[in-house]
Amino acid sequence: MPATRVSGAAPNCDVGLYEESRLEFESLRADASFDPANTFRLANHLIDLGLYRSGIIAARQVLNLAGMDDAGTLKAPAYFNHVRFGTYYRPLVDQAAETFRFDQIFFYSVMRQESLFEGFVSSGAGARGLMQIIPATGASVAAQIEWPPNYTSGDLYRPIVSVTLGADYLSAQRNYFDGDLYVALSAYNAGPGNAIAWHDLAGDDPDLFLEIIRFAETRNYIRGIYEIFTIYRDIYQQAPG
Repeated sequence: MPATRVSGAAPNCDVGLYEESRLEFESLRADASFDPANTFRLANHLIDLGLYRSGIIAARQVLNLAGMDDAGTLKAPAYFNHVRFGTYYRPLVDQAAETFRFDQIFFYSVMRQESLFEGFVSSGAGARGLMQIIPATGASVAAQIEWPPNYTSGDLYRPIVSVTLGADYLSAQRNYFDGDLYVALSAYNAGPGNAIAWHDLAGDDPDLFLEIIRFAETRNYIRGIYEIFTIYRDIYQQAPG
């Protein structure tokens, strides 16, 4: 992959054509997928552009080419894990964590699980942005807090809106369930109605709660967040920031 293709493919990002840029860079990443040096260069370039999801995947591909399994990657040079488990959008996360009383590392873990830090991603179910908020939920939260002005569902692609509304909604679920983050996360992923039913069956037993959840996606969602949280904590506990 010629280096000129990497440096010459960025203009779409500057004019808001994020999906077009992502597809272009994904093509570059596929072209370089068996070339560790160029994949490494591309990973750096993608992170610099703010295309964090593609950059994270490229960094992981370098480790794949080095023959590392999931456990082995955690012993890779620190650079790779700071890319893969980065503190992206830090000013927004710092503000949300302070306002809504979340551990910053926990909030990064949720965001990574939701979107892999891709602010313009959308799901098949219609969830949008960094915190993967359904438009109806976004509209409800925005109306309650009367922000942002003139809210539309397109605002969910704005990082500041997604982080703020996501933190507010997750905080509301945590408060409703008396601080139980397992149940709050299940409500965030599968809806409060399901979370209430599962909580009523499980009582205060978190292990039983996970077993009672009838959606494999939600069980894996919660487990995934706590696995990510453990990795983040291990990476940053001796080198905060």
